[in-house]
Amino acid sequence: MKLIGQRGYRGTSLAAIGEEAGYSRGLINERFGSKDGLLWVLVKNMMRVYGREVKETQGKNVGIESLYNLLDNHRRALELDDPIRALYALMFEAMGPIPQLQPEFQKLHQGFRKDIERMLRDGIAAGVFRADIDPVAQAAVILGTMRGLAFQFLLDRAAFSLDAAYSELKQNLRRSLVP
Repeated sequence: MKLIGQRGYRGTSLAAIGEEAGYSRGLINERFGSKDGLLWVLVKNMMRVYGREVKETQGKNVGIESLYNLLDNHRRALELDDPIRALYALMFEAMGPIPQLQPEFQKLHQGFRKDIERMLRDGIAAGVFRADIDPVAQAAVILGTMRGLAFQFLLDRAAFSLDAAYSELKQNLRRSLVP
């Protein structure tokens, strides 16, 4: 994660990964099949940990509190730096020099949007969100905002207060979703 976050996927060799981990490049190939195989194990493990944290903090929350939990978990992930920096480096490479990554990241984002859509639909059904919101469009807006904040923060941590930005985002969501 650290090397990919620093150098990107293309700039990180199996030899460098092996050296950083204290293993040979051959062992990495034997265990994961390829650099792509290692990459997807890394991404899946990061998403499994993130998903577990979201579920553990989610509890029975419905409505705005469920979205707040999602945002709080995302903010905490940003503060950890290495894992999310690697994830964002890979996402951006999927749009350009490493197109073979794109299908997996498309699935990943579809899953994120579906989770947010579910939170929105649950809030509408419980009567705690406005009935006239479009959960599909709103999920895209929320995920896009999270990605935008993350990208800005990872590029320049001193540019703004992450806490203030997430606080403002929460207030905006409350104003736009809660009747």
